[in-house]
Amino acid sequence: MKIPLKYVVRNFKTRKLTTIITVAGIALVVLVFTAVLMMAYGIQKTLVSTGSPENVKIVRKSAQGEISSIIDAETQSIIRALPHIAKSTEGGELISFEPVIVITLDIISGGMSNVTLRGVSPSVYQLRPQIKIIEGRNITFGSRELIVGESIANKFKGSQVGEKVKVAGDFWTIVGKFTTDGSGFDSEMWTDALQLMNAFKRGNSVSSITLKLDDVNNFQDFKKTFEAERRLEQFEAKTEQKFFEEQSELLAGFIRILGIFITIIFSVGAIIGAMITM
Repeated sequence: MKIPLKYVVRNFKTRKLTTIITVAGIALVVLVFTAVLMMAYGIQKTLVSTGSPENVKIVRKSAQGEISSIIDAETQSIIRALPHIAKSTEGGELISFEPVIVITLDIISGGMSNVTLRGVSPSVYQLRPQIKIIEGRNITFGSRELIVGESIANKFKGSQVGEKVKVAGDFWTIVGKFTTDGSGFDSEMWTDALQLMNAFKRGNSVSSITLKLDDVNNFQDFKKTFEAERRLEQFEAKTEQKFFEEQSELLAGFIRILGIFITIIFSVGAIIGAMITM
């Protein structure tokens, strides 16, 4: 073992630069792969924490997400009449009809990016009690006002309380900032669902429906009734937690595949570089 160790030490002294470059190349491969795995894990953890086991999310079966889903007014009425929907303190159903669209904002550090804009119903704050207004106030339903998640406020220009955002050719005022302690909702902007549908001329069609069960153990009974209704066969009902978990698996899987592909290319380059320099 003495000869190889002496060779390594002498080689390092003789070829310091090439040896350091080789080690750095291999370390870079490890860093890239680790970063990709951390990113995929972070996305899964964030999206899974977004959902609640007591809430049910309803979207169209063929949709890949809320943005591509459409639920018409007739279907909304049928769903509202299903059993096991919890009641609000005012006596109405705890249900939120939510149009979801994407707008573009300027990033503080430069460039532009898409931002999810979600329309919500007044009962949404009983559906999602983790929402906390940390600056400003809540939106006034019936007006074109917005509240923004803290991640949006920290990343994008013009997203602070009191500023205006252009939506569908008009300027909407940001009146509040909210937090959900790290869930995916922190990366969204919320507004009145009816105002959002009117602005984009969507009629009464929404992207998804979120409702609260009167008892979390009644989900299977609710789902059985839902699936037995022939007029709802184009739609599917899942617990909100399960829905966001599946969304995270798709995105995290894509990131992992892309990361592995890049890592393989880097690995080949590192091996060739090591062979040449050594």
